[in-house]
Formats: sequence, structure tokens, C-alpha cells
Amino acid sequence: MDRMLLIDLETQNFPVESGIYEVACLVVENYEVVDRLYLAKEISGYTGEKNYGFGFHDISEDEEHIRRFKEFLIKYPYPIVAHNCPFDRKFLVYYQWIANDYPAYCSMRAIRMADNTLGSYALHNLVKHYKVCKRVEHTAMSDIDNVFKILKLVKPQTWLPVGTQLRSKWNANKVKPRTLESIDLNIDTTNILDGEFVCFTGKSDYPRNTMLEIAIKNGAEMSNNITSKTTMLVVGLDAGGKLDKAQEKGISIISDDEFMRMLNLKGKDISA
Repeated sequence: MDRMLLIDLETQNFPVESGIYEVACLVVENYEVVDRLYLAKEISGYTGEKNYGFGFHDISEDEEHIRRFKEFLIKYPYPIVAHNCPFDRKFLVYYQWIANDYPAYCSMRAIRMADNTLGSYALHNLVKHYKVCKRVEHTAMSDIDNVFKILKLVKPQTWLPVGTQLRSKWNANKVKPRTLESIDLNIDTTNILDGEFVCFTGKSDYPRNTMLEIAIKNGAEMSNNITSKTTMLVVGLDAGGKLDKAQEKGISIISDDEFMRMLNLKGKDISA
């Protein structure tokens, strides 16, 4: 793809209702950045770390920021590319920053089709593999700069629009969680994942049955396979066929570490 609009959002959480806090855009022509746009509104007096959108106001319905974004699209009417495009696209469409039929492509999928030998295609793993920086900062402009550096190295030849399906063979590894009433993990019951049908795949530091039960405790319904109901795929290492299927269907994809962080469980003892 010779021309693209690389985009990264910081949203703080899974549901679209949680809002948009940072938007970073890079205009890329022949793998050179020719323009950029950054949209955010800092919280005055905020003293914490400014990552994952924290430290910024919700701009999802801010008319001035939406106007600037749409003017940028008119100036550069290129396809949108994001590293987890189904996730970012969901927010942009919901808040009417883009139309539902605006061309959108996933850089994660394009990189995986160019090199299918890696265990994980989460941004923090790609950054280490391609040695583009020491760590991922989880700020919109920093993250999209890293995606650009990786794409410039890889230069994927195959780009499939979000939702494009390919034939693939895959096997489900079924693990049955306990019912909500019998789950005794040391975590609160929330509705953070209400309306989400979550599927898990790949190797993880967290036992599969524990991940399933965490999702249930936070309001999700389980999907052992990628189906028409699946809304989110949580991936570990060596994700395999489920990742292919999720990308084909335009399903939101998130790493197991990101999943735990967004539920405020990263690094916590959750055992009964």
C-alpha cells in the first residue's frame, strides 16, 4: 500500500462508551511520513503517568476535535491503517468520526501475512523483535510511530480490508470454566465486559480456565470458537488459526497482558 493514514487511539477501556482520549495520525506516502495530526486535551494539574489515555479528557464527542480529524481525512483521503484496526475502527465509527464503509486495514494482519514465524504480533513483541525502540510507551503518537517504523522495515505486500475472509483450518481447544456462582477468584464481579463475547487463544502466563473465569466475572459471555457472535479475541503466544479467523471477521484483538491491565488485574494475586 503506497498511501495510508496510520492511526492509533487511546481509549482506557474495552467498551466504546468509555470514550476516546488520544488520537494520533501519520500520513504515509511510499513509506515516508509526510504529515501528522495529534488530538488530545490534557487534564490540568494531572500528576500521574500519561499513558493509555490517562491524564486526558474524553474527546470522543468534542466537535472541534472531530472537525479537525475530518478535515485531515479530506486533505488525505487515504485508507485507515491501525495495528488493532477492528478495535480502533469500532470507536471511530461509533462516535461518527468515520463512516461505517470507510476503507480500513489492520497492520497486525499485514505483518503476520508477511512473516508468519513470530509467536505474537502484539506491538510490544514486534517492537522487541524488530528492535525499533526499548519499550512501548502506550501513548498514541509514540505507538503509531513504532507501527510506522515496523511497517517501513517489513513493507507488507498483502493488505486485506477489515472483514476480508480467507479459508483456513483451525481446531478449538475447549476448556470449561466454572459457573459465575461457583467462581471463587479473588476479584470483584463487574459489568466491564457486558455485551462482549470473548474467545481466548495461544499460550499465556495465565491458565486458560482462569482467564475464562476472569472474563465471566466481568460480565462477558464465552466463545470457545470464533463465531458470528464473537466480539473480542484475547491472544497469547502462537495464536494460530483463531487469530486468522478473527482478523478475517474484523473482530477486536487484544493481548492477554492488555486484557489483564484493562481489567485492573495486571500483577495482582487473583487466586482464591
